[in-house]
Amino acid sequence: MDQETSTQVKHTHTDTHTKHNSTLYVSTEPDSSGKRPFLVAAVCLGLLCVLLAGIIGLSVYYNRAIKDSEDKRNNLSQSCSLYKTNTTAERGQLQTRYNNLTEERDQLQTRYNNLTEERDQLQTRYNNLTKEKGHIQAKLYLIEQHCQEGWRYFDSSLYFLSSEKKTWKESRQDCLDRGADLVIINSKEEQTFLFNLHLRAWIGLTDSVTEGTWKWVDDTSLTTKYWRGGQPDDNGQEDCAEIYYGQDDPVQTWNDDNCLKYHDWICEKVV
Repeated sequence: MDQETSTQVKHTHTDTHTKHNSTLYVSTEPDSSGKRPFLVAAVCLGLLCVLLAGIIGLSVYYNRAIKDSEDKRNNLSQSCSLYKTNTTAERGQLQTRYNNLTEERDQLQTRYNNLTEERDQLQTRYNNLTKEKGHIQAKLYLIEQHCQEGWRYFDSSLYFLSSEKKTWKESRQDCLDRGADLVIINSKEEQTFLFNLHLRAWIGLTDSVTEGTWKWVDDTSLTTKYWRGGQPDDNGQEDCAEIYYGQDDPVQTWNDDNCLKYHDWICEKVV
């Protein structure tokens, strides 16, 4: 093979190599460009799958969390309702107990007040009885002393019966000297008691100040009267009264007589 032929062959070989390289490049370039979208798509699809899996996982997590939260809320709501019910019932019981205790306290307070009032009444009664006891003891002592001196006792009064005779004025003075006065007759019982002493004696009744107006020695007017029939008759300045036992009816024994006449007398001292 000559040089020209060699050169041509070489050129042809070169061209062929060049062509081969060119062809190889051309054939590789389309293949690479076709796979890239699929690769990108695969990657994106993988990312989407991961993202979806994440979203699903989060959704499951949040659903479970929401369910747990709702369960807890329901449980808490039930607990609150139960607590509220129990609290309401307990509060009602406490209120009832409080009302009962308040009522019991008021009853005890009322009872205490009643007992206090009763105690005060008993204390007052005790004080009065103690005072009355003192008066009775003093009265008994006085009665005893006077009875030893010849006085007689009847219905809260002591009576002294004279053993001599004097005028009405002198008789009264004797009574005054004894711390007493001529007797004042206030009741039928007292009149009967004096009648049964069987005395004709001066009593504390006179009309010497105003004729016809009979008054007792304490200046009280005469209301209850026990005159004998036809008395008083004022026969000869008869201005003083006497009790005269010589009658059948014990409530008709008074007689008016001259104050200067001498009679027994009866003194009275209220005790």
